Amino acid sequence: MSIEVRQLLIRSQITPAVPPAPAAIPPRELQRLREQLLAECRTWLIERLRTQQER
Repeated sequence: MSIEVRQLLIRSQITPAVPPAPAAIPPRELQRLREQLLAECRTWLIERLRTQQER
């Protein structure tokens, strides 16, 4: 293991990662995003099931 890689490894173990601050999303926007994500997941799942049935 090269010295540079070893130093990076030691640094990453010593310095804890700072978690990102939570985004302040209004509840209505959050609900809209959840519904949109769910709709996209359903569409994806339906497409995959159709593909499986066609085989």
